[in-house]
Amino acid sequence: MAATEQKSKQNMADLLIANLGLEQIVASLSELQIRRDAITWHRFFGALNLVLLVLLFLSGSVMAFYYSPVPGTAYDSVDFALFSLPFGTIIKGIHHYSWNILLVVMGVHLLRSFVVGAYKAPRQMVWISGVVFLVIVPMFIITGDLLPWDQKGYWSTRVRLSIIHSIPFIGDLAVRFLQGGPLTGIVAVTRFYVLHTLFLPGMLVLAMAVHFHFILYRGLSEPLFGEERSVRRISFLPGILNRWLLLFLIVTAVLGLVSQHWTAPLGDPADPTDSAFIPKPEWWVLFLNQLVAIFSGPFAVIGTVVIPGGLFGLLAALPFLDRSAERDPARRISVMIIAAVIMVGMTGLSLMGYIEHFVSTGK
Repeated sequence: MAATEQKSKQNMADLLIANLGLEQIVASLSELQIRRDAITWHRFFGALNLVLLVLLFLSGSVMAFYYSPVPGTAYDSVDFALFSLPFGTIIKGIHHYSWNILLVVMGVHLLRSFVVGAYKAPRQMVWISGVVFLVIVPMFIITGDLLPWDQKGYWSTRVRLSIIHSIPFIGDLAVRFLQGGPLTGIVAVTRFYVLHTLFLPGMLVLAMAVHFHFILYRGLSEPLFGEERSVRRISFLPGILNRWLLLFLIVTAVLGLVSQHWTAPLGDPADPTDSAFIPKPEWWVLFLNQLVAIFSGPFAVIGTVVIPGGLFGLLAALPFLDRSAERDPARRISVMIIAAVIMVGMTGLSLMGYIEHFVSTGK
């Protein structure tokens, strides 16, 4: 009886696939062989990135049904979705905690790829397409902060707009485009909402498609020490997909429990006349905030453009700067030292920012 039921379900699945015209795609995915260790403790960060991105899309889509992109009602709509909507606390919490964890996981994923030399030929485009995420994901956070129209989001946006305004040549134009006028009001909220829910998701999906294309074309990075013969391969469908779905369920359950016990923050409604309010920078932008504080006045462009842009350019150009075939980190001492110096500098600046904004103030 069990065998008959299983066969019936398989026939229904095959019929559905045939009606949707997906036979060739399913057959290709079933024939696609992936390293068995593609989702293991030391290789699962890419899969975890995808899990968190999917959770952000799903939770954001639910919240968009209840959001009103108008300053007078934006805060009330977020407050309703958070405290009055069934499972609203969990949905908003998953969205909040997912992007915080995503930034950490992206950093770890990038660091691992750097250490094992996964950026080297012939996988240069896999690396470069991955670095693009470092630009797109923070733009989601920047545009999303204003949407709740609370004090922290409003004044953080004002600070960021003033920093953007200091960029030579394009700063003023960029601010006018984002604000739509001299004030951060209804036009700014509308434009940030459109960017956050339409343009940036489109850019992210395109970046993901390009990244996965190059991964399929070039494959996952090979082991460092030649244990390739001991690694078996399994089919993507259903093997790897089932593992990813299991990871998705586990992460969703954990974030759901966290969100239930630690409600996502929502401050007081924004008051554009309260110029005494000083927003505290987010943890991920502390080192950039310190750069802006250090290079002030006529040298502001160094902290806002030159150093951040130089670091991003260095990351993107890394496959072409380090063209040796050697991947063992112990034999790439110069590259590892340079990376360590940069990381120590960023960590030091972040600690300085944390002390200044959170320890010294006693909050």
